[in-house]
Amino acid sequence: MFNPLKTRNGKLRNKLSNNFLNKKLTDKDIDDLISVIENYEKVNLSSIDKLKKDKAIESKRISGALKQTINAHGVITKELIGSATKRIMGALLADNNDKKFIKLHIGNALLILVLIIVFISFMIII
Repeated sequence: MFNPLKTRNGKLRNKLSNNFLNKKLTDKDIDDLISVIENYEKVNLSSIDKLKKDKAIESKRISGALKQTINAHGVITKELIGSATKRIMGALLADNNDKKFIKLHIGNALLILVLIIVFISFMIII
């Protein structure tokens, strides 16, 4: 025999109907509440997944920076800790700067080039 209280949806439906005994909630009201809660959970789960991915990326960046430092210094000793720290910070900060390029249509690039030539010509004349 199927017990609806064993599913998450069944448990939630039961708790909602028990909490609102004084108010008569229809099945449609409960369905609407469950829908809102499921959407909220979906958003939370997607943000948790994104945070996990970001954490994995950061861990890989730190591992890479440590490997670079060990390759450059060898064993890191107390005397080399300052230099190693600078090297690791530099590697982490350098990776953090995303390289951004502007994509130009060839027509726009030619227009900008013509405007620059006209501007330079005008400056030479004056």
